[in-house]
Amino acid sequence: MNLLTARAENAINEMAAILAAYPAPDKWTPEQKAQTVQFAALLDNAQKVITASKLFKINYQAEKQTFLENAGRTRSVHTRTAYQAALGRLDAWSNQQNINPLELTPAQADDFIYSLCKERSAVSVRLDVAAASSFYTFLHRRHTAIDNPFRGTKARPAKKAANIEIPSAEEVETIIRELPSNLAAAVSVMAYRGLRAGILPTLSIKGEQFKGYSKGKDVSGALPETAMKAIKAAGLPLRGPFAGENTNTLQKRIARAIERLHKSGKVQAAFSCHDFRHFYAVTEYNKDKDIYRVSKLLGHASILVTQTYLRGLGVKD
Repeated sequence: MNLLTARAENAINEMAAILAAYPAPDKWTPEQKAQTVQFAALLDNAQKVITASKLFKINYQAEKQTFLENAGRTRSVHTRTAYQAALGRLDAWSNQQNINPLELTPAQADDFIYSLCKERSAVSVRLDVAAASSFYTFLHRRHTAIDNPFRGTKARPAKKAANIEIPSAEEVETIIRELPSNLAAAVSVMAYRGLRAGILPTLSIKGEQFKGYSKGKDVSGALPETAMKAIKAAGLPLRGPFAGENTNTLQKRIARAIERLHKSGKVQAAFSCHDFRHFYAVTEYNKDKDIYRVSKLLGHASILVTQTYLRGLGVKD
């Protein structure tokens, strides 16, 4: 491969030297015009050889593993799982098409996206494309021979404005009352303290203080009495009330239970776990309009993040 690369580079240099001696294009003879067409084909083939040589040296599986181990800014388990699933779909599609993922072209990237659109929701497709694009950007930084074929794609489904449903205080009470005690305890923690579902498996409580791990960082603070009562009523251990639970499984169980309440007319929508964090954010902000306090409670990186978050929930300053 090194010998072929050297020959390809020599061929490019020789052709460049010949072309440098040519007159301006408008003065080319018919023979020179024909020769440039041949040169173009030879240059294209030579460049392919050089690129193939560089790609041959890349350990694709090792690079993918390194990427997944450091996926996302927070390196969270959930981000890694989502990225791994997305790249798994890309590998499966590439294998079916007999394509080396390292040689994926923009047109082929678009075809991959079109294939996803036939089987997955628009939101899921956008997440898969974001993961794949992030991976190729990572590869380009380490191997300049690889470009990101997903950059600038128009095949990705357009993002639509989210229709966010926020439960009322009465609906939160209804959900907590109707759900099994262990699920009711989880909802109480999310609705009355605004914690994400992802923290629940790592949550531990001592006195009135809690600590856990969410989105790549440690989280701690005071847990309100309403959430404490729900946990104790469910007979869950304070040291780890949701230890051993899988976040995705827990979210699905809660979603299914709320879906049944929605179908029976007891709540206005099939609320998700994150809707309880929305409820908490809006409820806390409406108490005193203190965005600094709310930002700290939500664990946001800045006040601007909280302002954008609240505006997205329909809250006006």
